[in-house]
Amino acid sequence: MLKLSSKITIEGERTWEFYSLNNCSIVQDITSLTDTCELTLPKKIVWQGLANDNFKTPLKRGDKVTVELGYDGKLKTRFTGFIKTVDAKTPVVIKCEDSMFLLKQKKVIPKAFKTALLKDVMKHILEGTGIDFKLVDDTLKVGNYRTSKPTIADELQELKEKYMLNSYFRTIDGKNILYVGLIYPLDNREKYKFVYGKNIISENFEYQDRDEIKAKVEAISFDAKHVKKSVELGDKDGDVIKIRIDGLTEAELKKYAQESLDRYKQGGLKGSFETFGQPEVNTCDIVEIFPSEEKNGVYLIKKNEISFGINGYRQKIELGQPLSP
Repeated sequence: MLKLSSKITIEGERTWEFYSLNNCSIVQDITSLTDTCELTLPKKIVWQGLANDNFKTPLKRGDKVTVELGYDGKLKTRFTGFIKTVDAKTPVVIKCEDSMFLLKQKKVIPKAFKTALLKDVMKHILEGTGIDFKLVDDTLKVGNYRTSKPTIADELQELKEKYMLNSYFRTIDGKNILYVGLIYPLDNREKYKFVYGKNIISENFEYQDRDEIKAKVEAISFDAKHVKKSVELGDKDGDVIKIRIDGLTEAELKKYAQESLDRYKQGGLKGSFETFGQPEVNTCDIVEIFPSEEKNGVYLIKKNEISFGINGYRQKIELGQPLSP
């Protein structure tokens, strides 16, 4: 029987290492700005030679956290980030966020852009942070845009709400890179195979044909003279997706609207499945799925909820964009 293994490294005024856990819960989600991790340490911990109930927990907000999990001593990094809060009661509960924690504290310098590319806006937003970013599409325009939100994270949320652009961190070669885009990235992806009854513990799926999904995009854009351009695509009786991007030509607006509609109207399996802790799957990876009853297919991963502790090591994987029927 495989034995659970873990290593938690916390770096602050000094470095702490833990090799046992009560529980660990990690949520990776490309539709959310922030990946999170919650750690529950064992009740009996020794801090600098004193029992935990006699000594104030020396962990602080902003300390760097690295979480490695695995079986039989074979560990793989599943989360890197920073402490958000520490509950110093027994057992100690630590809530962490990925590098978005830093961007929630960084102010944005106000600036107005005319017919800007997304990459120009991102360079301005992240200037001086030391954080690298990568765009899914380097040619994407956001038109006339003004940075006006209090923090970088707030500005990224604005891009999500106005332009349907997801922002999320991925760990590439040990470094956290901020990805921004309408669709999934094509780089640094692994492919895995999951079969019901073999490495799928449980599943919650339904199959939906593309033709069954009804949606309509209403896109508008105003130029410098406040002349309005509008594009409407999709089903008259479908869910309405509203987009406004100023400074685009009619052709650019139509292209953006079509990409948004295609992204929404994706047929195939919807839902999630539970599997073991290995293979270690990350968001944006590819899975070939063979469910118990529905059609098999190949999908990108939108979300992964990782749990580790007294109940074992599990991953709950939510399917995203299909790559094949």
